[in-house]
Amino acid sequence: MKQEIITILIAMTPTLEAHGAITTAVGIFKFSVLKAFILSSAGTIVIIAPLLLFWEKLVLFFMHRIYFLNRFFTWLFSYTRRRHSKHFEKYDEQDRRIDIWKAVALYIFVAVPGPFTGVWGGTVAAYVFGIPFKYSFLALVLGAFSVAVIDALIIGGFLSLL
Repeated sequence: MKQEIITILIAMTPTLEAHGAITTAVGIFKFSVLKAFILSSAGTIVIIAPLLLFWEKLVLFFMHRIYFLNRFFTWLFSYTRRRHSKHFEKYDEQDRRIDIWKAVALYIFVAVPGPFTGVWGGTVAAYVFGIPFKYSFLALVLGAFSVAVIDALIIGGFLSLL
C-alpha cells in the first residue's frame, strides 16, 4: 500500500507528474503498466481542482500585499492576454465558443509530453488566460489522461523490448 501512495504522490508533483510516476511504479516498484497507469492518472487528476483554485488565491494574496508583485502580475496578465488574444479575435468576448477553443488549446498543451506542459503548467495557463473552471477542468483531466496513456504505451513498449 505504501508504494501505491508513493506513486500517487509522485504523480502530484510538478515536472514529474505521470512521467515520473509510471516510470517509478514500473521500474522500481515492479507494478504492471496498467496499475501504474491507473495510479498515476489518479494522482494527476486529484490535484487539478485544488491547483485551479489555488493560483487565484495565491496571486491575489501577493498582489494585495507586495507592490512589486502587484505590478509584475498586472503586467504579465495584460501582456500575455494581449499577445495571444489575436488567436481568438474572430470570436466575440461574450461568445462561449472562445472558452471552448481556449480549452481545446489547453488540452493540447497538457496532452503533449514536454517540459512544463503538464497539469501544473496547464493550471497556470488556465488562470492566466481566464478559462472558466468547468472548461479548464475537463481539458486538464483529458490532457492528464492522454499523457498518461502515451507514457504507459512508451514504457510498456520499452519493457517488451527487454
